[in-house]
Order: sequence, then structure tokens, then C-alpha cells
Amino acid sequence: MTNIELKEGVTIAPFIEDVVKEVARRHPDWILSSLAVEEARKFTVFHKADTLNPLGHINEDYKYVRGERCRLFTIDNWRITQMRQRGSHIQTSKPKEALKAVEKYFYPLTDQEYTVRAFKEAHHLVQRETADTRHTLDRSIRALHQPMMAFAHKHWDEFVSMLSGDERTEALSLLQHQQLANAARALYKEIDDKKCLTVYLTNGKYTVQQGEVLQDYESDTLPQHIKTKVGLLKLVENKQVLPEVGVRVDNLYVIRP
Repeated sequence: MTNIELKEGVTIAPFIEDVVKEVARRHPDWILSSLAVEEARKFTVFHKADTLNPLGHINEDYKYVRGERCRLFTIDNWRITQMRQRGSHIQTSKPKEALKAVEKYFYPLTDQEYTVRAFKEAHHLVQRETADTRHTLDRSIRALHQPMMAFAHKHWDEFVSMLSGDERTEALSLLQHQQLANAARALYKEIDDKKCLTVYLTNGKYTVQQGEVLQDYESDTLPQHIKTKVGLLKLVENKQVLPEVGVRVDNLYVIRP
């Protein structure tokens, strides 16, 4: 089938072959892709109109029952992970149950689901940025500990002037590291406390949420302070955190109030 993508010479593992081919037959507008270099046991499913965001995954797995190895279908995607309290996927040994799960859960994210996923990813990105900036700051402080103790009673400019080489370089960047670390920590806390603004851009319209309040804006009515921060995040790479501004995840902007 033309919508099953395999490397040349690779065949589909017999256990999942019928399910994969049936999904491909039912959904000619989907692409089932495997990166396997031998026998394909794992497939990522995309809609042909959106090959960046997978609809889900169909994998062959196994577990041992009374010492015997039992083959299983593993069906998973973001939606399944969110709904399950135990485990992050659906497993079954029955082809019909595997197909049923695919039909039930493999469809594009709704705007609400997309926003929830993007917000969680933004939270994770800021958490990582907070840890990274803290690590950078701690590294600078450790590198400067001895000279800082010796000249702590002096003014900062005089202290820096006494240093040379790597220590001087670290000293010159220390204040910036500290500022970024403090800003990242503040942004992370604002996201944790749900005090930040979220701006969802779709079809040229901006939906702004702060707390429980939602409001829609056109580009020309968007408040200037929000427009400025959204503009700054548009200038940097997607998912890059600007601690003093916020972070963008695709079409969702999480910004400081």
C-alpha cells in the first residue's frame, strides 16, 4: 500500500502486519511510517495533511505470562496517555481490540487538547531552563568562590578589575547569569501559580487567558504589552525560553504578566 512507508527491503513483522495493513486500507489519508532497518515492529501514524504531529503509534511488544512470551499490540498517543491512570498506552493481544483503539483515539487534537499539551510542554521547557540557568549560575559562583571571598568587601567594579583570564570573563557574565536565573525562576513560579498569560494564536485571532478569564482579540486590538512580548517570542526559535518574556510552543505563547 502506498501509505505504508518502509525502508527498502524491510518487511512488516507478521504479528502486526494485518493490523497495519487494515489501518492503512481504512484510512488512505494516513501515513504509517517505520524507521526499522530489519523487520518493522513499530509504526508512527500521521495524517497526510500534518506530518509533524503524529496521530499515534502502533507497536509490537511482549510480556511473559507463566514463563511464556506473549506478543501484544501496543497502541499509544498523547490522548491515551492523558486518560490512563496506570500506564501510558493500551496493550492487547487481540487484533480487533487494537483496531478498535486506533479508530477511537487516533484523530487530530482538538484546540483544547492542543492547548493543554502545549501548556504542559511550556511548563517542562521553563522547568528545564530554570535548572539550566541555575546550573550556569552555580558554575560561575563556584569558579569565582575564592577571589570573591578575598575581595568581598570591595565594590564590584574594583573586584572585577582585580581579575584576569577566565575568572574575569566569568565575573563579567555573572550578573547576567544571575538576572537570567532569577527571571527563569520567576517565570516558572508564575506558570506554577497560573499567574502567567497564555496567548493562543489561530486563524489570525488571539485568545488570551489569565486565570479563569478568556478574551479574544484581533491583531489591532491586542494590548500593546502582550503584542510586544508575543512579537519577541516570534523572533526566536520555537520552544526557546526567554526568561524575562516567556516561551512559545507552536501557536501557544506563555508570557509573563
